[in-house]
Amino acid sequence: MSVPSRRNPPAIPAITPFPRFDRSARPQTRSNIKLTAAREEDRFVGPLPLAIGVLALLATLSYAVRFGGKVEDPNYLSARGRLNVYELGRNELEKDYDSPIYDEVLAALAKVQPDSSSAGPAAALVADIRRKADVFHRRVKARTAAEAVAQRAHLDRESAFLEAQQRDLVMPKTDYPECEQENHDLGR
Repeated sequence: MSVPSRRNPPAIPAITPFPRFDRSARPQTRSNIKLTAAREEDRFVGPLPLAIGVLALLATLSYAVRFGGKVEDPNYLSARGRLNVYELGRNELEKDYDSPIYDEVLAALAKVQPDSSSAGPAAALVADIRRKADVFHRRVKARTAAEAVAQRAHLDRESAFLEAQQRDLVMPKTDYPECEQENHDLGR
């Protein structure tokens, strides 16, 4: 191997150009070919998936417009929060439906917009509160009636006793000193 010098520059290999293809080498389209039955059906298969895709896109967009842009109504959220705080740890018998908290909750639920996503749950909550309040008031009414019957029976017994005592049918309680003496003598 020789060392290159100024007089003898290194040899550079020659680059050969890539062969160029001519458009005339392509086959010409033949317009006189008749499509077979299978090929004719394939022409209609292409638009079918496109139509299904467009319908699916429209359905998705309508669902998103109907439910996606709506948030829960703040009146419903605050009413539900106040109700949860009040009812926390109380069983059904301990809840007082005459409490002003239920009036506040029902007033807040009445302010819920009918086109919000909270309209259905708010209406269900109002119906539930009213049903439970009705049961509560029936239970209070039954308890009050039972207490009135018991009080009336007690008063009837007291009056019968007093009448019997006045007619001397009930013996008055008397003290017998000899009975006490016997009890002391026996060591009691």
